[in-house]
Amino acid sequence: MQLKKKIIFSGVTSTIILITSIILPIIPCRTAPNIPNKIYKWAFCSLNPDKTSSLGSITEYFGHTSSLREAYLLTFIITFIAAMIFFHYTTKKRRRK
Repeated sequence: MQLKKKIIFSGVTSTIILITSIILPIIPCRTAPNIPNKIYKWAFCSLNPDKTSSLGSITEYFGHTSSLREAYLLTFIITFIAAMIFFHYTTKKRRRK
């Protein structure tokens, strides 16, 4: 598989995962109440901006950021890199003789 096709397929895969993460809770996140001694609980969250609650709790997507914009970017980049690695090892080049 050529590099151009790998990039296109990885981009399409990343876009599909990003759209799916807005609909379904597939993104790992940790939530805690907004108090001084926070005890976080890991769960799966969706990236839907309508379902985020800002009252009394903190949600960190991927355990790193609480910004939805950064979570969208991280989701796209992580799935893009994972798809590129997957296509690199699963597709074989044709050899001409």
